[in-house]
Formats: sequence, structure tokens, C-alpha cells
Amino acid sequence: MKQTFSKQSIGSVLGLALLISGCQTGSPLKTVGLDNPGFMNLWGTYTHCKSTSDMGETQQAMEKLTTAALAGQGHDGFVLPMPQQLERFVATPASRLAVDVHAMAASCSLHAGQVAFSSGRVDLAREALTSVITLHKENQEPTYYLAQAHKLLAEMENGVQISLKTP
Repeated sequence: MKQTFSKQSIGSVLGLALLISGCQTGSPLKTVGLDNPGFMNLWGTYTHCKSTSDMGETQQAMEKLTTAALAGQGHDGFVLPMPQQLERFVATPASRLAVDVHAMAASCSLHAGQVAFSSGRVDLAREALTSVITLHKENQEPTYYLAQAHKLLAEMENGVQISLKTP
């Protein structure tokens, strides 16, 4: 038996194929994650901070991460177009990362404080540890980083040798 396809059945098959494959004419949404160069740049800064014992490099990394944490990572993501009358009722979505930039900045600052103290720069060590406290001013709950900063500052005041390394 010979089968023939009509124009209508070919059109239906093509339409179904288009429907199944989806229309990809719009630009993809920007996602935050491993493909985001801003995040990767911060992660690279953090890992470099934790792996170096150069005082200048740890200070630079600490400043960069602290600035990023205080800036709140901006809101350069997707914007939903809507009439102006409705815009005032919609909050800007929060930017979310898989990691806590405040924690990265605090961890780097603790390391920078240790490196500065080991180099005899008590002033820079105190500044680095104080920046941890500044980062956590809004947070009412005590955190590991805040407790460590207070502990190390107290030990510095008492003249005790400080170390972040576990025995």
C-alpha cells in the first residue's frame, strides 16, 4: 500500500517538531554560578588569599572581597518588563550565590590578620580583624568568623602568639 503525505500532514509534523524543540529566539537568562565571570573572579581571589603568605597580596584580596561583600553583589540580572503602575509593588529580586561572600571576605580577613601579625605588622593585623567585625555588624547572631576575630584581637592585646592553624 502506497502512502502519500499531504501538505497539511507535513505542516502538522513540522509544527509539532517546532513545538517540541521550543523556540530559542530570545536571549538566555543570565545565571549566577560557575559560568559567571564575576563569581569566578571572587572565588579566585578568595582561594589565592587563603593560599598565600604574602602580606601585600592578602591585604589586596581582603579589600576586594570586603568591597564585594559590602556592595551586595549588585542587581544586574533579569528585569521583568511591566507597566510603571505595577513596578512600585514589585521588589527587586535578591542576587543569590552558592557561597556567602561575607564568609569568604571574613575568612580572608582572618588569614590576612594572621599573616600581618606574623610579619610584625600589628596595625595591619588589627585592621584586618576589625574588618571582620565590621562585616558582621548587621548580623545579630555570633558567627565563627566574628568569634575568631574577637579572640585573636584579645590575644593580640594580651601579647599572646596567635595562630589560626589547628593542632
